[in-house]
Amino acid sequence: MDQNIIQICKDYIECDLLEELQDYVQSLYRLDIQDYRLPWESIYQQVYLHACLKKNVRIAHWIQSIFTKVFDEVQQIGLRQMFAYGNYMLKKN
Repeated sequence: MDQNIIQICKDYIECDLLEELQDYVQSLYRLDIQDYRLPWESIYQQVYLHACLKKNVRIAHWIQSIFTKVFDEVQQIGLRQMFAYGNYMLKKN
């Protein structure tokens, strides 16, 4: 299930569909309330780095903007190093 979610998000990124990606993520938050907890850290990291790899600055900035809203302080400490790499990929060539 998790890989399907990531693939759908990657498809939105490749087609530059920010609004659709935002709607999809919101629908996932509503589902997450039930029995199954999605691995948000892994999903977030893979989707963010894919946006950077594809040089989709608009989506990468949106993903960065929700970082503090989505994760608690401990999760943020574990994930924040990826932003340096992501910014490097966005600026590279």
